Amino acid sequence: MATWGPLAGGVLSGKFTRPGGSEAGTRIAPESLGVREHTAARVLQEVADEVGATPSQVAIAWTRARSRAVHPIVGARTAEQLKDNLNALDVTLQGDAVRRLDGAAEFTLGVPGDFIAGVPPGVFGEGSDRFDGR
Repeated sequence: MATWGPLAGGVLSGKFTRPGGSEAGTRIAPESLGVREHTAARVLQEVADEVGATPSQVAIAWTRARSRAVHPIVGARTAEQLKDNLNALDVTLQGDAVRRLDGAAEFTLGVPGDFIAGVPPGVFGEGSDRFDGR
């Protein structure tokens, strides 16, 4: 399974929350970010500081920690960003760090996950009781 945007448009790279703010010309308007985004970026920065990695590396490692079948698609614009993103392969997050990050960025599954999660048991056959919505 491939996941697009593990850095959430740069929000999880720290560029919107670091001192001095983001550079001009970003695709996301800094004023459009809410409490949820700032909280996730802050906790991600805390974990990055603890493990000695960049926020981008932790965001990618967090995506990978959710499942061995998940392969993040990175959208690096420069060779430096690509190198930083690839170094995420050397970052291993412990369970506590993953739980803190998950708690900081709760989300809804969205379509079709939220629809499937709300369907009564048995609709998808006898194996549907093993589906956990992820």
